[in-house]
Amino acid sequence: ADWLRPGETPATFPRAAFADLARRHPAEGVVVLDVRRASERARGHVEGSVHIPVHELHGRLREVPDGQVWVHCGSGLRAAVAASLLDASGRDVVAVDDPFDRAGEAGLTVRTS
Repeated sequence: ADWLRPGETPATFPRAAFADLARRHPAEGVVVLDVRRASERARGHVEGSVHIPVHELHGRLREVPDGQVWVHCGSGLRAAVAASLLDASGRDVVAVDDPFDRAGEAGLTVRTS
């Protein structure tokens, strides 16, 4: 790509659906990171997930537990932004590119606050 500096290669990270996460969670070493706003999370969240809104993530990276981070939002856009930030910080990350309303349908336990 012509926007890269000489010698650079674009970074990539895997994308997945909530059904893929349901097959992995709750596996040891898997962290589910919810980057939605608090008001969205109050309407439902994946049981056991960590909540750090995307606009706070840069300053709170150290709060993300060790392990492979599966990051989700309401539709996939904020998850991709957060996954890019986590990937750049050296974390093993998977972006869930799926609407949140599919989480329960996929077999994940969704709780309300």
